[in-house]
Amino acid sequence: MEASNYVKFCTKFYENLYRRRRNDLSVVQILSNIYASVGNKKCSLRMDRRCVHLDPFNPLAHYNLACDLSLNGKVNEAIGTLKAAFALGYDDLQWLCDDVDLDPIRHHSKFKTLIKSRFFRTSSK
Repeated sequence: MEASNYVKFCTKFYENLYRRRRNDLSVVQILSNIYASVGNKKCSLRMDRRCVHLDPFNPLAHYNLACDLSLNGKVNEAIGTLKAAFALGYDDLQWLCDDVDLDPIRHHSKFKTLIKSRFFRTSSK
């Protein structure tokens, strides 16, 4: 099966599965990843919002949502969601620095302030 046909097949399969199992977190996550892999930013955003709804204390779900928000030009919401991911325990600084999904907000002053306050705290004596 050709790669593009395989992606179409997977998309249809998981969309149909999602219609029957809207509360199945694994189905929602896979569908989000499929949409992200083909550049469907709006659908990926919708699925990652659903992931956060289904698993509100999952730091990675919040991080992924922040990435989608960034890619969709929602700067303030992306930064706020990233802050929530940090509060829930997200701490992968290396991935955060390398993740191109955050490029649209990376140079924003609120983003820089958030990163500095989270990862580069100075100790006072």
